[in-house]
Amino acid sequence: MKKILALPLMFFSFSSFSEGVTSTDVQPYPEYLAAYVKTLVTAGCEQALKGGSEDALIKQATKGMKKDTPSYYAVYNSVVEGVGAGTALKAKGRLITKDKIAIDSCGGVAAYISMQKDFMKIVVDEMTTSEQSQAGAVKPKAASSDESVYRTKAKDLAELYKANEVAADDKIGGRKVEVTGTVQDITKNFANDVVLKLESGNRFMPVSLSMSDSEKAQASKLKKGQKITVTCEKMQFFIGAPSGGDCTFN
Repeated sequence: MKKILALPLMFFSFSSFSEGVTSTDVQPYPEYLAAYVKTLVTAGCEQALKGGSEDALIKQATKGMKKDTPSYYAVYNSVVEGVGAGTALKAKGRLITKDKIAIDSCGGVAAYISMQKDFMKIVVDEMTTSEQSQAGAVKPKAASSDESVYRTKAKDLAELYKANEVAADDKIGGRKVEVTGTVQDITKNFANDVVLKLESGNRFMPVSLSMSDSEKAQASKLKKGQKITVTCEKMQFFIGAPSGGDCTFN
């Protein structure tokens, strides 16, 4: 509990310092920020193991921060990574990463994530980036659907859920969801499942689609920037973005 309570205090020292000066004037030490990211990941993981609320933890960690800014999403995504790992750890007891490393503790999760140079670079860079204005909201376009499948585009799906999660679920009505979009990333989660991320208009909150095991071979051939269509058996709004499950390529 002590770790979680310390989060807003830790970030306050950084945010108070950076608010008075733009990032071009002062760059906080990357080593400090990397250690802070590990703390966020660990806290998120431990929160999930205890069955606590990730929303409450995110609220604590981002207290005083302006939403829809790079630094906000950097903190947000660090916590989310930890929560996702902790949830998988709680369910399976042990995680085997894509490079065959066994992880059985939140400390191990944080250590592993800190070794992922691409992720760490993005997060640390965003923590030292000055606030930027976000593009105005875009109204979702009408989706073409039939009785059994709800058809839409990734960006439209993200806008639909962002506007009103309840209305979005009601509109989809439990149907399969066919999503067309541009590949932002092809990765794996801590359970070693293939996760396809499609551009949503906000690179910090892509549409995440968990692929069926049968789709691994085709997923290995995908390239970032490629336009594809995927159909998911289920869709929900999870930690700020649409998340599909049991998905297959069309």
